[in-house]
Amino acid sequence: MSQWNQVQQLEIKFLEQVDQFYDDNFPMEIRHLLAQWIENQDWEAASNNETMATILLQNLLIQLDEQLGRVSKEKNLLLIHNLKRIRKILQASNLLYSPGLATAQLLLDQLGET
Repeated sequence: MSQWNQVQQLEIKFLEQVDQFYDDNFPMEIRHLLAQWIENQDWEAASNNETMATILLQNLLIQLDEQLGRVSKEKNLLLIHNLKRIRKILQASNLLYSPGLATAQLLLDQLGET
């Protein structure tokens, strides 16, 4: 069972704590939609290797685009909006110093906390 599936089975008081880990920089919807892919990546190694982190960030953007294509067919307006917003945030981080490392560290922190 994936880590995300285990989290979803927690009691409500613990789910409320999990909710506090997610914000506009990395919304829970993205964690949910990309759970399998996220959990299969080596975020710890990427947090110490800028090249690997940048590659993972690019792959994350690809995964988001694939999900956006899928949910666009379902006409889920709220989810489409959220996917576009997080994609824009992550694409903007590409212009900053060590964006991949920051994303890798963010995901590593959230995976370790859940």
